[in-house]
Amino acid sequence: MRKVLLMFATVLITTSGFAQKTADIGIWGGTSNYFGDLKDAPPFQTFNLNFGAYFRYNFNARVGLRTMALFGNFLQEGVIEGTPWKFNKNVLDFSMQVEINYLKYILGEKKTPFSAYVTFGLGMEYFPYEVLNSSIKQFNPEHPAVINNKDYNESVIAPTIPFGLGFKYNIGRRLGVGIEYQLRKIFSDKLDDLDDPLSYYNPQGELIKYTSAIHNNDWAGYLGVHLTYMIYIGKNACPVYDSKKK
Repeated sequence: MRKVLLMFATVLITTSGFAQKTADIGIWGGTSNYFGDLKDAPPFQTFNLNFGAYFRYNFNARVGLRTMALFGNFLQEGVIEGTPWKFNKNVLDFSMQVEINYLKYILGEKKTPFSAYVTFGLGMEYFPYEVLNSSIKQFNPEHPAVINNKDYNESVIAPTIPFGLGFKYNIGRRLGVGIEYQLRKIFSDKLDDLDDPLSYYNPQGELIKYTSAIHNNDWAGYLGVHLTYMIYIGKNACPVYDSKKK
């Protein structure tokens, strides 16, 4: 986590000297997928509608800072310890990411019509966690939820590390489209309603755990397309756009 924060701050400090007063707004739509404790759960086995919006501040033609919100469904079926398992929930995702273009890219400029890009940053996800101890008992009768005869129904706010890659293309003077895939490392093991599913009490009464807040199995993925509209900050158009059009 410290390395990610340091890299995040370094990029911002490095680019601050080239700041330009330009910004974009956009809408995003696509599907989600999940990686976690479930086996036999191929990605994109169903289309899970997710949509959102973002605001991007462009420091220059290479680097921007994006604030993004996504909301949608996560539905997955699979197997845990030979037992069928399914979860279905809505997830709210917030993130702030540095966006770095492989090529120089200015929205609406003919000389810079497209670019691949990468993103990385920090974020958080909000989702429900609901599980019955009778369900976990099917594959792990020694699980703490079973031993304590406790059901779970709570809301989870989990920090994330988002990162991804994409491709964007100009379709007009102020419009652009793109496609991207992003992953979220979630610092919680509750997205699939399986929080450390193989934990148990040993004969000495000690709790044996396999996951922690940092080391867990839950990842979220987002595949989608986006439509971007260029806006200006301030009374005049950004100098970087003017200079490129001369």
